[in-house]
Amino acid sequence: MALTMVVALLLGAVQPATAATETVTITSDKPRSVMYLGQVYAIHTVEATGGTGPYRLSVVSGSLPSGMLVVGTSLGGAPDSPGTYTFTLRMTDENDRYDEQTATIEVREPKVVITSGKPRSVMYLGQVYAIHTVEATGGTGPYRLSVVSGSLPSGMLVVGTSLGGAPDSPGTYTFTLRMTDKNDRYDEQDATIVVAQAAAAFTSGDPPAGTVGRRYSFRFTADGDSDIAFALAGGALPGGLTLDKEGVLSGTPGSAGTFTFTVQAKGRSTSATREVPLVVAAPAPTTPTATPNGPTATPPSSDPTAAPSDSSPAPQPTATPSKASGAWLPITGPGSPLVLVLLSVVAFSIGGILLVLAYNRRRRFTTPD
Repeated sequence: MALTMVVALLLGAVQPATAATETVTITSDKPRSVMYLGQVYAIHTVEATGGTGPYRLSVVSGSLPSGMLVVGTSLGGAPDSPGTYTFTLRMTDENDRYDEQTATIEVREPKVVITSGKPRSVMYLGQVYAIHTVEATGGTGPYRLSVVSGSLPSGMLVVGTSLGGAPDSPGTYTFTLRMTDKNDRYDEQDATIVVAQAAAAFTSGDPPAGTVGRRYSFRFTADGDSDIAFALAGGALPGGLTLDKEGVLSGTPGSAGTFTFTVQAKGRSTSATREVPLVVAAPAPTTPTATPNGPTATPPSSDPTAAPSDSSPAPQPTATPSKASGAWLPITGPGSPLVLVLLSVVAFSIGGILLVLAYNRRRRFTTPD
């Protein structure tokens, strides 16, 4: 019993091994790897488990990008010098147990990129065009737009990050637009605008022929002016067809014939008309299913309801005649040679018998001399 008590006292005096060896583990992700010069980033907080709080964060090797710093267990700021920075973060608990995490941040020059399309071309003389806005990404706003080479068409100008106006001189104008950010970083875009005298003209040919009852579609096209719309200006369309403002003639023709009508293409300042012929053909006739024209079978003589065919001889009460070699002659039935021969033989036989009987009778009654 005394030995047992000594062992118990010794075990009670020993601290739990787990408490003495508990480790700290960083559980949060590394800081973002790419940052851009001059941009302020949200605070990155380093998190950990294990150990005993509170924790403290420090950089034990390497260095953060210039313009960034550690506050408590977080880091943040606005990097102000481009380059690649590798460093080691250490998270330490109250009992100086710690975990480390190595990270790399690349600080890049923010690149301005123009993302919008080029201004429209062709433009037409004297017509006012909607503002063309130049858009960009990257860099630091606000942006400003300028023309750094060439020139805009006379009558057009740049306002803010847009350009517009009403060109008043025909010609071809090539120029370079530059979009610049707050820190004088920029991107450039080359563009060409052709300014022409407006003159609407059809560019499509005559529509193809249609067929009654079949779906039809054809599109008229025109060029030489802005915002061209199409309409029927004279005549009448074939029944079942319509013409929309985009120039699409469509529908299902309901009647055959040759139709002539006038289509107008109207732009902002000019218009053009065109007389259009359209042939609508009748549908192809339906070909009937062919029926074989063979001889009609002669119904059996035993069937009183069977009607004789118009294309064959009327059935005889006797057997159907058969063919003999050579010319075709009936060999059976009334009037056939065989029947006539047989009747002749019978008549001859009867006549002979009667003649013999008459002769014998005469001898019997004749008186002897």
